[in-house]
Amino acid sequence: VDYAEAAPECDRDMAWLGYQDLDAINPTDPGDLMRLIGGLCTFGVNPYTNPEWTGKMSGPWQWVGTGPPGSLQLRSGRVLVPSYHSFIRGLTERFPGDLPFSQSYNNFALGHTMISDDGGDTWKLSSDWEMGQGANENQMVELPCGTVISNSRSLSISSPQYRVQAKSTNQGMNFTASELTSLPQPFGGCQGSAISGRGRTVYVSGPDPGVSSSLLQQILGQMQCDINATTRKGMSVWESKDGGESYSKKALVDTGRSGYSSLQRYGGELYLLYEQADDEPRFNVDAGGFQEALQDVVPMVPDRFVFRHVGK
Repeated sequence: VDYAEAAPECDRDMAWLGYQDLDAINPTDPGDLMRLIGGLCTFGVNPYTNPEWTGKMSGPWQWVGTGPPGSLQLRSGRVLVPSYHSFIRGLTERFPGDLPFSQSYNNFALGHTMISDDGGDTWKLSSDWEMGQGANENQMVELPCGTVISNSRSLSISSPQYRVQAKSTNQGMNFTASELTSLPQPFGGCQGSAISGRGRTVYVSGPDPGVSSSLLQQILGQMQCDINATTRKGMSVWESKDGGESYSKKALVDTGRSGYSSLQRYGGELYLLYEQADDEPRFNVDAGGFQEALQDVVPMVPDRFVFRHVGK
């Protein structure tokens, strides 16, 4: 494949997926917001089970990401870099603070792995992961039996708002189709971190925003849209004792706005680094009731990191 064939098409917008006008929406305008809600509800079917959407997941990659929490060195010495790619990058902002809707759908992605068997001198790509529920920002852990688990952010816009997992039994060369877990995601998803503990113990961190009570959420309910319009808050750490099959124990670390995170073990203790921000004012005079209506789904803009001990 030469450069011309592999080059991304940087102006792909929602029209690529068959929705002509969603990128023209200004989410700060009440009328446009209602059009956006209508569009989300119209999608209806999970994109990963919609042949019209999955049929677009081919050709040059438009976006490539790694991690970001960290790579994994297996007991064999092999290094795995958890990665993902998508086929729509989205338009750039048209005015300060703008986020064209197609930017959100660069998270309509699939997983892959970068592999090194010589300490990073040379690299190769894994086979394409099976579709399942897709994959996005993810981190991997190795279980005592040698199975590698990828725990990943999900699309969480018109797909179920839960993290997803996939498994490899051949040191990262192939992964099973990803499946939904019981671990919640805010609207639009959020990166999380995964790390192994003793035996088959796995820890996962990420926001657990709960159920929104905003006016927007009430409108979504009346339209029978299965969307939880929540922002990133409620940083939590979940524990699995059965190798990621279930996550029965949760510790709430921070009740406020909190986003990306990274778990690390040191000296037998478990530590967490995560983004934090103050809550938005519940009512802004300049924005009138509009901001109050959005409430829980206003994007989080972190302005500091928090580092804390979270257990053993």
